Amino acid sequence: MCFTIPARVLKSSHNLVTVEGGKTVLLGNDLTVKKGEYVQVVGNMAVGKLSSHEGLRIRKLIRSLNQ
Repeated sequence: MCFTIPARVLKSSHNLVTVEGGKTVLLGNDLTVKKGEYVQVVGNMAVGKLSSHEGLRIRKLIRSLNQ
C-alpha cells in the first residue's frame, strides 16, 4: 500500500507538473490537470487527481497526525 500526498499544481507542461514546494513530478497515465488543481503524489509521480475540497481535507488530516 502506498501513501499519497495531496499537492496543489502550480504549473503544468505536457506530462510534467510543478507542485507546491517546487517539486516537479511526472503525470501518471491519462491524467490532465490545470494550475490550482490537486493531485495525489507518491514518489516522483502524480497518480491521481483530487477535488480542491478533498485535497484540503486530506492535508488537514495529515497535519493533525503530527500534533
